[in-house]
Amino acid sequence: MSANDHGVATRVVERDAPAAAGGADAGHAATFASTEHFNLQTARALTVSESNGRASIYLAALSSNLIALAFIGQMSRLGAAFYAFALILLPVLGFVGLVTFVRLVQSSIEDIAYAHRIALLRDLYLRLSPELEPYVLAVRGSRALALGESLAPGAWQLTLTTAGMVAVVNSVVVAAVAGLALAAAGVDPLGLPLGFAAVVGAGALALHQRHHRRARDAYTPEGVDRAAIFIPPSPQADTA
Repeated sequence: MSANDHGVATRVVERDAPAAAGGADAGHAATFASTEHFNLQTARALTVSESNGRASIYLAALSSNLIALAFIGQMSRLGAAFYAFALILLPVLGFVGLVTFVRLVQSSIEDIAYAHRIALLRDLYLRLSPELEPYVLAVRGSRALALGESLAPGAWQLTLTTAGMVAVVNSVVVAAVAGLALAAAGVDPLGLPLGFAAVVGAGALALHQRHHRRARDAYTPEGVDRAAIFIPPSPQADTA
């Protein structure tokens, strides 16, 4: 090979080297993104599994406690033993329902954060391979804002969630505690304990929904990320 030919070959290699390096970097980025996508999908599945498990445990405890109350009521003929047992058992059940509801709200927000991060990875896929756009769902710009506004959940939609369902059931438990407390105190007629229980139950449900809305409105992906994927400083950085 002549010196001229060698120079031409060298210039061709130097010209193609950045493109090859860019292709390698894009391949590494796609590999990392797909791995992160899998991890996020696994995390979303865990939030759904935990939510279903917690709700099932609460409803199973409620069912078993109601059966126990029925036996006690039958044996004591709705006497003092029944009221004492109910006023000890139901407040504990209400506490279990409250912490279950709060955790379900947290899990739902974590699920939203993971979905947001998966959407960011989809955008990265389309930047690396624009030819995938007909096959990958991605909504950008003003259309994304309009779609996000139209999908903002209302009060009824929040009630349809697992956390909303537990909020309704737990509000009924709180109302039952209030009504039984008045009935045990000998308040007559029966309409007064029932009316008081209805008011307390409605207030409890309003407080549950208020917490749910405030948690939803205060949600930011960055805030969830700081709690879920916070990266502590490495020991090497501390010793440096």
